[in-house]
Amino acid sequence: MRPLVSIVTPSFNQSRFLRRTIDSVLSQDYPHIEYFVVDAGSTDDSLAILKDHGNRFYWQSQPDDGQSDAINQGLKRAQGDILAYLNSDDVLLPGAITTVVEHFRRQSDWDVVYGNAHWIDEADRVLGDYLTAEYDFERLLQSCFICQPAAFWRRRIMDRVGLFDASLHYAMDYEYWLRIDRAGGVLHHIPDFLAASRVHAETKTLSARLDVYREILEVSRRHAGEASFSQYYAYWHHRCHERMDGWPRLLHWIPNCHWWLAWAHRRFRPPLTV
Repeated sequence: MRPLVSIVTPSFNQSRFLRRTIDSVLSQDYPHIEYFVVDAGSTDDSLAILKDHGNRFYWQSQPDDGQSDAINQGLKRAQGDILAYLNSDDVLLPGAITTVVEHFRRQSDWDVVYGNAHWIDEADRVLGDYLTAEYDFERLLQSCFICQPAAFWRRRIMDRVGLFDASLHYAMDYEYWLRIDRAGGVLHHIPDFLAASRVHAETKTLSARLDVYREILEVSRRHAGEASFSQYYAYWHHRCHERMDGWPRLLHWIPNCHWWLAWAHRRFRPPLTV
């Protein structure tokens, strides 16, 4: 018997991409998919797009407490044995679900499957490929090589580790992979291209980089006791050379200033609000 696959899309004012996201799920060739769109009360054309699809999937539009909360609302309704979430600006590639189900069918011990993915722009043009890698916990602490829209997990591992951390707004997926690993879950990379992750100016990970880095450092400390030097390096490089405000920007002319700040931060671990 083919397992049911449940996919959740959290959304807020993403009408220019939402239809493409929805259609990438509804056009999958796998017959047993339940789909949920959890909209946070959008004020753009999202509601019209949702209504236009009729009763082909469950959707709601009402205020929530952020992206993680929206994902969790959908997962609480989900009945599938295989689970995933797909942001409202990303897309699944044709045949992705069939591919994932077949890998899970052949490998009963795998808890998480993640594949390859493209970066795409606002017009769906491929910009490049996400740098995925074979799974290794220590490597994951260096950088997140798991592309979230190309990742799927079994219900049994969610039953073990719980839902996403609703207090996180940027690194919720990264924290989830770390948590699954620490709970003994088996994560595995497959070579198939499964999804495309969209790059545009409003993307949270581009518009709020400092908060992203802070959450990454926090969840790394939580699950590994300490974040890697590369994560501190990225944090201070951003503060010294990319941001236009804050005192670290005054040091950008000093050679390797971000390296020394990263070293000191990791060595003495001052609060992340410094």
